[in-house]
Amino acid sequence: MQPIFSANALCAKAITEISQGNMQRLDVLYEQLGRQIYALALTILNNRADAEDAMQDTFLKVARHAASFDEKGNARAWVMAIARNAALDIQAQRLRNVPVEESQAIVAEEGDFTAECELKDLLSSLPETERQIVTLKTAEGFRYAEIGETLGLTAEAVRKKYKRALQKLKSEYR
Repeated sequence: MQPIFSANALCAKAITEISQGNMQRLDVLYEQLGRQIYALALTILNNRADAEDAMQDTFLKVARHAASFDEKGNARAWVMAIARNAALDIQAQRLRNVPVEESQAIVAEEGDFTAECELKDLLSSLPETERQIVTLKTAEGFRYAEIGETLGLTAEAVRKKYKRALQKLKSEYR
């Protein structure tokens, strides 16, 4: 019988193998974290193409810096911190290069346009950190500690910000 590994253990093993030159193990990270990386990037960038670019940058940076991963650390949080930084880099570059009107355009490629706009409006009412916490917690199922490691906060601070963000969203929705 095959041993069952947690997502974090699978990611840690894959990163170790990547650091030893086995780039094919990036597929494990993609399977385990691809959706979460994309969701975090989309939350920061509000643009599907830029989120895809951030996801690609994340995997390139993981491949380049895999040797710096501490095997005792949280692999998911390590990768998500790289993803967040990649998205923030793209955001900073975009803000320097794109006219304001274009950066604020909302394009609905799928789903209910009205519901999507309402959700974006609600989430955009939150400060960036709270928006990221809500997305990682509700949409991606990350634990407070993992979100904290990703954002450089304590688990308790993440819990408090999450609770505060939900209260803001509830009052805004009413």
